[in-house]
Amino acid sequence: MTQSPNQHREPGAALLHLLDRAVTPELLAESTLDAAKPSEIRATTLSGLVLFRMGMETFALPAKSLRRATPYAAPTRIPHRSSSLLRGLCNIRGELVLCADLRTLLGLERTEIEATETRRMLVIGPESGSWAFEVDALLGIERIDESGVLTPPITVEHSRGAYVRGIVTIGNENVSVLDGERVLTGFKAALA
Repeated sequence: MTQSPNQHREPGAALLHLLDRAVTPELLAESTLDAAKPSEIRATTLSGLVLFRMGMETFALPAKSLRRATPYAAPTRIPHRSSSLLRGLCNIRGELVLCADLRTLLGLERTEIEATETRRMLVIGPESGSWAFEVDALLGIERIDESGVLTPPITVEHSRGAYVRGIVTIGNENVSVLDGERVLTGFKAALA
């Protein structure tokens, strides 16, 4: 029997695929300098961000907010409870997790999403209250200096509400850094 692209692969395969990228000499030099710093300095200035794409935009969540990333799992509607924000329940590796639409929460235009191999589900929140949401692609993990996170411009702040903590430039692209706790609060409001 052949497996479809959206069926579960071997555990950890998505994470290995995410981390399986070339290490550039620049990244190696930067990591070496960082490792040479005292641990107190590293802990206070650097943080990890999980980068993902939705439509044409790149977003990030603090890596500590992420519980897991898995292949796409179609949500099952909850009768009389599902809405544009609350999409239903997802089976994530045998665990039933509430599924929300991050696009709706952020006020992004909802477009028909093409089923691709890069589509993923991200799970955030504590084990007892996890939420899953769909992204078009998982781009990787970046470490950034917290001082590089800038206050979002008024246009972003107005359109995305309180969910964007700031903007950071990674490569040549501006990335909206989301506040994981605020996103969870917005998802929970869908249950009210």
